[in-house]
Amino acid sequence: MYEDLDHRYRQWRAADEDGRDEDADAAFGVVFGAVPEPAVSQAFTAATMARIADVAVREARAAKQRRRAVLAGGFAAAVVSVYFGAGLLVSGLSAIFGKLFDVFVALTVRTADGVQAGAGAWNVLASLGRALGAFVADPAVTFGLIAIQGVAIAALVTLQRLLGSEEDSFK
Repeated sequence: MYEDLDHRYRQWRAADEDGRDEDADAAFGVVFGAVPEPAVSQAFTAATMARIADVAVREARAAKQRRRAVLAGGFAAAVVSVYFGAGLLVSGLSAIFGKLFDVFVALTVRTADGVQAGAGAWNVLASLGRALGAFVADPAVTFGLIAIQGVAIAALVTLQRLLGSEEDSFK
């Protein structure tokens, strides 16, 4: 058997060196098709599968521990942010409430003045628009809106990464 295999090997090498690609491919197929594949023993297969099962159990246990650690760290970070951010939140909300209250008082006073002076509906609406414009033009409101937009963009990027959207799914 080995002599025939050696003969086929020499044929393959000669055809390859002479540039006869089709003959070289055919001889190559015969040479490597004749080599028997060693059978894998059942003991090796069983031992390998047992090790794979052990590794899968260890990895599942480690993943569970990592999830617990991330959740605990996230909860601790949330508690700390609420604790330190509560003062800023209450301060910001009270400032917004105060500004809104000022706007509503100004709107009420302007509306009452406009009605007493006999102003038309367009004049009342114009004064309401000016009051609303003054409220929106306040830098605190502008920066608040910009901050909200930044948080929204960060949330969208995070959501996209969590969902793992791929470019191929859009084609």
